[in-house]
Amino acid sequence: MTTASSRDRTRRGNGQGRGMTGPVGRFVVRRARLVLAAAMLAVVGFGVLGFGAFGKLKTGGFQDPGAESTTAQTLTDQRFGGSGGVVLLVHAGAGTVDDAPARAAGAEAASRLAAVPGVSNVASYWQTGNPGLRSKDGKYALVLGSTRSDHDLSSPELASLQSHSGQVDITVGGSSATDNDILKQVGNSLRTAEGIAVPVILALLVFAFGGVMAALLPLAIGGIAILGTFAELFVLGSVTNVAVYAINLTTALGLALSIDYSLLMVSRFREELGRGQEPAQAVVRSVQTAGRTIVFSGTTVVAALAVLLIFPMYFLRSFAYAGIGVVLISMAAAVVVLPALLAVLGRRVNSGRLPWARNREPSTAAPFWGRLAGQAMRRPALIAIPVLAVLVLVALPLRHVQFGTLDDRVLPTTTQSRAVGDVLREDFAGNSATALNVVTDGPLGRVALTAYATRLSDLAGVARVETSVASFVDGKAVQNSANPALTGSASTSAARPPS
Repeated sequence: MTTASSRDRTRRGNGQGRGMTGPVGRFVVRRARLVLAAAMLAVVGFGVLGFGAFGKLKTGGFQDPGAESTTAQTLTDQRFGGSGGVVLLVHAGAGTVDDAPARAAGAEAASRLAAVPGVSNVASYWQTGNPGLRSKDGKYALVLGSTRSDHDLSSPELASLQSHSGQVDITVGGSSATDNDILKQVGNSLRTAEGIAVPVILALLVFAFGGVMAALLPLAIGGIAILGTFAELFVLGSVTNVAVYAINLTTALGLALSIDYSLLMVSRFREELGRGQEPAQAVVRSVQTAGRTIVFSGTTVVAALAVLLIFPMYFLRSFAYAGIGVVLISMAAAVVVLPALLAVLGRRVNSGRLPWARNREPSTAAPFWGRLAGQAMRRPALIAIPVLAVLVLVALPLRHVQFGTLDDRVLPTTTQSRAVGDVLREDFAGNSATALNVVTDGPLGRVALTAYATRLSDLAGVARVETSVASFVDGKAVQNSANPALTGSASTSAARPPS
C-alpha cells in the first residue's frame, strides 16, 4: 500500500518540480532510445556537412566594409583587375638574375602566370626594368600578377607555377599562396591539437571520474558539439563570409564547454545513484537540477558572444557564428543527448572503474580538493602568493608581444609562401608585393598625379612610388617602370621598406 508521503517522495524523485528542465528529463527517460537514434542521425548529417566547412571559409575579414581602404580595394578590383596576389620569386643559383638562364626562366614563368584564369597585369623585372623587382644582391627577381580580392586561386594552380632546375628556382608567394597555406595549416594544426588534447583530456577525465565509461561521455558530447558547429559553419559559409579562424574557437570552446557541462550532469547523476535513486529517477533529477544550471550558463555565454555580431568585420562576426553555435549545440547535447545515454546505461555508467576507485562510492565529493579549499580558506595569502607568482611567470612572454595584421609570418618558416615573404623582407629594398595602393575615384591629370606622387615618395618609410607617368624616389622622378597595372590610370603604388 502506497502512502501519501511515499507518493510525494516519488513525485519529487521523478522531477515533478518546477522548471522547464523537468519535462525535458521525463521525456528523455521515456524516449531515451528514440533520442539516441535521432542524435546518431544528426551526427551523421553533421559529419557530411562539416567536412566541407574548410572549403567555404576564408582567411580575410579584417577590413571594415565602410573603410577607405576597402573602397580603394573595390576600385582596384573593378578598374585594374585587382592588386598583387601572386608573387613568383626567381632565384638564380649561379650568377645573377640578369644572366641568360634567369631571363629565360623569368619569361617562361611570366607566360605561365598570365595564362592562369583570374590573373591579370603580369609584370616582371625583365619586362619593366623596375629596380624594386630585383634583390639587392642580384640573386632574386620577381614576377608579379594581380588577382581580384574575391578570387581565390587553387593549390594546383599555384603549384603549377613553381619549378626547380640546376640553375634557376621559381617559388610561389603572395597573398593567394599565403591564404592557401593558412587554410592547410589550420587543418594540420587542428589534427595535431586534437591528437594531443583528446588523449590528455581522456586521462584527466578517467582520473576525475575514477572510471572509463563515465570519462568517455564528455568526449562524446564534445564530438557532437564540434561536428555540429562545423556543419553550421558550412551552411553559413555558403551564404556569407566566414573566417577560417572560427575553426579554432569551435574546437577549443566545444571541448571545454562539453566537458564542463558533462562533468556537471554525470557527477550529479552518479550522486543521485549513490543516494539510492533508481536510474530513471536519477536522470530526471539530474536534468532538473544540473540541466537548469547548464541552460542558464549557456544562455549567458550566448548573450556575451552575440555582441560580436554588431562588428562590421566578418573576422569578428565569425567568432560569434562559431561561438554561439557551439554553445547552443553543447547545451542541447548535454541536456538531451547525455541524459538519454545515462538512462540507457543506468548503473553501468560506473563500469570500468579503476582499482583505487572500486571500493569508493561514486559521488561528487573529492577529499583532495576539499582539503585544498580548506587550506585556502584558512591561509588565503599563503595560497594566493605562489599562485600569482606562477601566473606572472607564465605571462612574461607577453612583454614581447607584437600586434599586427595577418600575413605570411603566421606560418612556419618551412612553408613556401613564408620563405618567399622572408626573402622579400630581407633582400629587397622595397616590398613591391605588399605595396600600398592609392586610387582616385575619378580622372586625375598628369600634373596633379606627378605632384601627388612626388610628395608621397618623400614621406618617411616610403621606398618608391610607381605611377603611370613615372617612378618616384625620395621626392624625385626616376626611370619609369611602365607597370601595366597602373598605365593610363590615376593610381599610385607605394612600396614599403621591409618590416
